[in-house]
Amino acid sequence: MAEESLNTAAQAVSEIGFCEIEDRYLAVNGQLSPVPKRAPLPLDRDIRRLDGRDSVLPCAKPGWRYALFTLNLSRELYGCLVLSAARPPRLTQLMQLRAVAGTTGMAHARESPGEQSTDANGQSLRRDDRDQRLLSLSATVQELEDHVRIRDALDQGATPDLGDSDSSERLLAEILSRLTARPVCIEDAFGHISAAAGTGSRRPYPRLAAAARSRTVQLWLASGAPVPEPRRLVAPALSRGEVLGAICMLETDRPFSAGEIFALKYATRLLEIELSHRRSLVKLELRLGRDLVDELVSGMDSATAVVRAKALGYDIRGPQHVIVAEWQPPRADDSVVVALRTTFLELHLSAIVSSRSDMAVAVVRGDPLGAELFPVIARTLRSATGAVGIGGPSLEVAQIPRSFSEALRAVHIRASSIDRFGATRFDQLGIYRILDTAGGKPDLAGYVDQWLGPLQRTDDSRGSELVHTLAQYLDHGGNYENTAESLNIHRSTLRYRLKAIREITGFDLADPEARLNLHVATRAWRLRRRGAPFHGP
Repeated sequence: MAEESLNTAAQAVSEIGFCEIEDRYLAVNGQLSPVPKRAPLPLDRDIRRLDGRDSVLPCAKPGWRYALFTLNLSRELYGCLVLSAARPPRLTQLMQLRAVAGTTGMAHARESPGEQSTDANGQSLRRDDRDQRLLSLSATVQELEDHVRIRDALDQGATPDLGDSDSSERLLAEILSRLTARPVCIEDAFGHISAAAGTGSRRPYPRLAAAARSRTVQLWLASGAPVPEPRRLVAPALSRGEVLGAICMLETDRPFSAGEIFALKYATRLLEIELSHRRSLVKLELRLGRDLVDELVSGMDSATAVVRAKALGYDIRGPQHVIVAEWQPPRADDSVVVALRTTFLELHLSAIVSSRSDMAVAVVRGDPLGAELFPVIARTLRSATGAVGIGGPSLEVAQIPRSFSEALRAVHIRASSIDRFGATRFDQLGIYRILDTAGGKPDLAGYVDQWLGPLQRTDDSRGSELVHTLAQYLDHGGNYENTAESLNIHRSTLRYRLKAIREITGFDLADPEARLNLHVATRAWRLRRRGAPFHGP
C-alpha cells in the first residue's frame, strides 16, 4: 500500500506540471530507501534526517529542490518524492503540492476491498466520494490562487501611488475595474463620486441620502459583506466607526462572482488604510501648522520661520497675506479650518491654517483673491453665514503681524456692516480704514497712499499739480467753471488734467464711493502739507 500511495502521489505531482520528480524513496519497515535501488548518495542522508518533514533541499545548481513526504492518517510514513524546478514555486503551488500528497496518502490509508474507505468517523466512502473531495480541494486551491492574484495586482499596482490625493483613488478604481471587468466608482464620505473607471461621463446611479448611506454602513457592519444598492454593490471604508468613503462595483449582465466580491472587499481595505493615513497626516499638519501660524502672526524672526515652514512643505518667502474667517454660529470643531484648507487646495493656493478662539487664521502665499474665496468656503461648509477678512500683502516675515491686524479689522468691519456675510479685503476698506481702527491708530498714511499715491508720485516726477487740481475739483463739487477759476487755468486744461487723473488712478470720478474717499484723502493730504500728523495723540 505504501508503494501504491507513493506512485499515486507521483502521478498527481506530475500532472501539476510546474516541477519534476528527481528521486523517490519508499518507506520499508520505517526506513526510507531509494527506488529503484541504486548506490548510496549524500542526498539519502539529507532525506533521512528530515524525519518526514517537508523541506527545501540544498541545490548545487540554480533552481529549487524540495523533499515532499507522503503519510497515512496515523502519520505513518509511506515515502518521499524529491522535486526540482527552475525557480521556487508560489505559495499556492506549494500548498497544492502538500494537499495532493496528503490527500493521496489518506485515500490509500482508508481503502479497503470493494473500493470502500472510511472517514474520520468510521463512515464508508466510495471512490467517487474521494474524487469529489479532490475536486473540492482543487477548487479551494484555485480560489486561493485567485485571491493571491487579486491581492498582488491591487498591492503592487495601487499602493505605491496611494497618498497622491489627485490620482490615488482614480488609480485604485482603474485597477479594480480591470481585475473584475466591471465599472467602479469611489465615493467620498458624503456620497460624492471622487473617482471612477469604466462608467462614462455621466453619474451612473443616484446619490443616496444621508439616512440611506447610514443604513448601508449598518448593514456592512452587521454582515461584513458588500451591500446591494440600486445598480451596484457598496463596500464602505471606515475608520473607528467613521465613514471615510466607499467603493461601488456596478452591475452588468452577469452576476457578481465570489472573486469579484473578494476584490471589492480587499480594495476597500486598501482605501481605508490610505484614507486613514491621509487623515492622520492632515491632523498632524494642522497641529504643526497651528503652532507656526500662531507664532507668525505674533511675530517671529525670519530665519526660524523659513526653517519651520520648510519642514511643513511651505515657502514663507515672498508675498504673504493673512486671512481670518469666522462663522455663525461659532463652531467648536476644526470644520472652518478644514474648509479653508480645502478651499486653498481647490484654488491652487499654498497656505498654512490654524485656529484662534472662534476663528480660523491662514497665512497664504501669493494673492488670495477675494470674491472667489468666500463662495468656495461657503460651499465646503454648506453655510454662507460667515465673514472673511483678507489682510494686505506682507513682503517679509516681520510684516505678517501687520497683515494679521489688517485682516482682523477687515473681518470686524464686514461682520459689523449691513451685509455682514462675505469676504472683505483690507485694501478695499476705503474710508473705513480711518473710521474703524479696532482700538488702534488711524491708518491715514496708508489710506492717503492708497487713493493718492500714484498721483503724488506723478507730481513728484513731472512737477505737475494733479493732486492739487483734484482737491480743488472735489471741493467745488465737480463744477468745472468754479474749479478752473480757482486754479486760474482754462477749462480745457482742467479737462485734460482730470482725464490724466482718471488714467493714472483708475478711479471713476463719477462714482460716489470713489469721490468720497478721494475727497477725504485730499483733505488729509492738505493736513500733511501743513505739517500735521496723520494720527491722533
